[in-house]
Amino acid sequence: MQNTIATIKSITNSKYLDIIGVVLVVSVSVYLQYYKTTYDFSFDGKNYSFYLGYFSILNTCLSMMATRLVTKKNNIGNLISTCNTLLSGSIDYLLGNIGAILTYPVSFFGNYFAFKIWKKKQYLNAIDSIFFRNMAIGLLLSFLLNYIAFTSFSDKAIDWKLFFAIAIPAGISFGGTFNIGRMYPDNWINWQVYNLFKIVQNVMLMNIANTAKYVFYMFNAILGYITWKDDKAKQL
Repeated sequence: MQNTIATIKSITNSKYLDIIGVVLVVSVSVYLQYYKTTYDFSFDGKNYSFYLGYFSILNTCLSMMATRLVTKKNNIGNLISTCNTLLSGSIDYLLGNIGAILTYPVSFFGNYFAFKIWKKKQYLNAIDSIFFRNMAIGLLLSFLLNYIAFTSFSDKAIDWKLFFAIAIPAGISFGGTFNIGRMYPDNWINWQVYNLFKIVQNVMLMNIANTAKYVFYMFNAILGYITWKDDKAKQL
């Protein structure tokens, strides 16, 4: 059993897995020609095209790098996530996630505080009431902010299918982000559920780069859970 866990930890901390993740996203995006995706808009009487596909692929690679570093307990991952949140929110908004304008700032500050906490100490905590409190706050906050965004920033009737596809994973993300600072091994299960929702959401938004990323994240979350659980047992 210990040999199996040692092998899993070796894979988790491997640089090759980082490369595989990036190659997966880029290759799928190129194969399906997602890189050609543009966002067309008008300004001052002139028409413009924003190369959304290229920026989305770059953003996805940065996000993947951040997640892999966090999996390895490298605090630089939290710093990259903090900065990358602004780009992620902008892309999601352009793809149709109206609530991004209100929800992504929450993720920004959540990642920033996790970065500050990890600079002082890194201690793996067992699941407790704070874990569930943060999850409840995250879900309530997401539903509230997304409802405000869908009713205030759009002149269309609420697309409830899209609303729930966005609000639920955003709430799980809030709770998971609030819990990053306390380094719960069980938080990886939370991210696994989040990954499933994000796959559905990004298929609906036609963000191919992100869809490939979250498929990879599902595999990474399993590795992270096993690795952090073993580290937690050795910490006692």
